[in-house]
Amino acid sequence: MTAQFKMIISVELVGVDGVRQRGEIANVKRSVDDARLDDFGLSLEESKEIQLHLQKELTQFQTDQAVQRDRKCSHCDCSRQVHDYRSRAIHSLFGLCRVRVPRWRRCECGSSARLATDCAPTLLNGRATPELERIQAELGSRLSFREAARVLDIFLPTARVHNHRTLRNRLAKVADQIEKWDVASPYRLSRAGKSPVSVVIDGAYIRAVPGYQSRHFEVAMGRVVSQGRAPRQFAGAPHMATGKHDILRAALRAQGWLPGRDVTVFSDGQVGLQNIVLSATHQPVTHILDWFRLSMRLRHIEQAWEGIRHLHDLNVYLRDVAVHVPRLRHLLWSGYVREASEAVTQMLAQLDQHPGLRDATGKLRRLCELINNLGTYLAQNAASIVNYCRRYWSGQPISSSPAESAANSLVNARMNKKRQMRWSPIGTHRVLQVRAAVADGRLKKAKLNLAV
Repeated sequence: MTAQFKMIISVELVGVDGVRQRGEIANVKRSVDDARLDDFGLSLEESKEIQLHLQKELTQFQTDQAVQRDRKCSHCDCSRQVHDYRSRAIHSLFGLCRVRVPRWRRCECGSSARLATDCAPTLLNGRATPELERIQAELGSRLSFREAARVLDIFLPTARVHNHRTLRNRLAKVADQIEKWDVASPYRLSRAGKSPVSVVIDGAYIRAVPGYQSRHFEVAMGRVVSQGRAPRQFAGAPHMATGKHDILRAALRAQGWLPGRDVTVFSDGQVGLQNIVLSATHQPVTHILDWFRLSMRLRHIEQAWEGIRHLHDLNVYLRDVAVHVPRLRHLLWSGYVREASEAVTQMLAQLDQHPGLRDATGKLRRLCELINNLGTYLAQNAASIVNYCRRYWSGQPISSSPAESAANSLVNARMNKKRQMRWSPIGTHRVLQVRAAVADGRLKKAKLNLAV
């Protein structure tokens, strides 16, 4: 006969009146003679079963305690009679809980008013617990909805498999509550400080669902940075009731910004992104062109010149180009926009006179196009180019790299790159709200009224 030991898991519940109730919820058996590593500790299925039974015992006991508080009439303090019982099903994180709830007869005093305590209706107000909805929303924002449902089925006890449509609907519900909470938040004077507020903003393109007005639509995302506080991420899609500027204004309020205080904006020079900040603040802002985007344009010119400088003695025929290409980076790094524009003009004038430019497919033609695009870029953003060297050595930001990081964490990891899905603007907007709240830690801290 094989030797076995048994572990009986029971729960003891103590009510408000001090009465104790004890019940068995699980029975685990293990063999001692042929023990294996597979039997070490609890298995996943056993732990899920224990959690499910424990949740059922606790929820029914919790409901019974609330019912006992509601049984007494608030007018005459008499106990009302039970009319009948009904079953309520509540989806919780540890499985489906079916509780037995009584319906009361009208009290003999004739009072039909609702109770002042109203414990049971408040406790059972909703079909799913807020914790379950938050977990489903977070997983749905990180993974595809089908993959999130599969992960929940693996680790959580449930009477039936999770549905990906349910996850999508509950993510939408949580996202709407987050957006409503953020937009309605007031200015907080306690958070206001004298430290400058910086907004790094960028855009990204998402593939649209079939039937949309275009194949792609642009979303705006970024971070609001204030000294002494954790960065606040924001994101928004077009054609929504809550505009991108409303979401940005809520992020500014959360970082302690008050109307009238200066805001520094870092972007790639796109006018639409700057207009979002202007609409959010209703005041002029200080715009600084992203050094990374400017440096990449210079890098392309340098690479194109290095590839052809030794062909046909171009250093002799294009002396201005040979001289000014290495100087452009230093001039713009130090904020000499006028000198850099003059150098671009001289290079273009000398390139136009070179006979090799007539070859439309030549490398020299490509160099001319890059320099011409740089000249246009400098003319459009001349007022936004500053002394990057001075800002860098004084510890001030010079690029919108936090916006690039926000694009990777909010958009690319869920909607682009390996997950080439098609999205609607409203679906994108809701996923972005939840992802931003998860990244900032606001999803766990927010007081969301998810039961309504």
